[in-house]
Amino acid sequence: MDTRSNILNQGAVLFGEKGYYATSITDIVTASNVARGTFYLYFPNKRKLFDELVDSLLLRITSCIQIVDTEKGAPSPKKQLEDNLIRVFVLLSEERHMLSILLKGAVGLDSKTDEKLSSFYNEILFSITNSFAMGQQLKILRQFNTRIAAIAAIGAIKEVLLTLLNNDNGKISKKEIKEHASQILDIFTKGILKEGVSLP
Repeated sequence: MDTRSNILNQGAVLFGEKGYYATSITDIVTASNVARGTFYLYFPNKRKLFDELVDSLLLRITSCIQIVDTEKGAPSPKKQLEDNLIRVFVLLSEERHMLSILLKGAVGLDSKTDEKLSSFYNEILFSITNSFAMGQQLKILRQFNTRIAAIAAIGAIKEVLLTLLNNDNGKISKKEIKEHASQILDIFTKGILKEGVSLP
């Protein structure tokens, strides 16, 4: 691993474990086993390192989410949505420190970071809302408020990720990730009532 990547990796671990403010450049260079001057060859300050980590993570999450293909011969929409969730969960389960930064460390850090996260979530919200609207046009989904449903979907996914982050049993397995993704989709596509049952 090259020096720059090593500094980024160690920074991610420390930010994830200690938080942004509690992590110093001294902590980072010590963990990276490099001189302080070497750190400044690559990053002018701690904030630039943190920003690069957040930007890289948001880009990789976005790249995991693919538009549902409705063309003939394509996998079912449910399978494609499940695959999207699995890719996101696998990425974040393999980088728990980055997940901690995303869900805890970066939130409320300052207005610039809040705007960056807000823009990211709005992009995901827009994508999910459009997917729901497409499903309605194809008569796969019933009529409902697509934006509210998209907000609920994002909230559910974030809570599952928080549970994953707080899991003390170590890395989550691919089987568990697939089960999480399948359960989320089942709840959103089938609801929680038994088939043929309605609330009085």
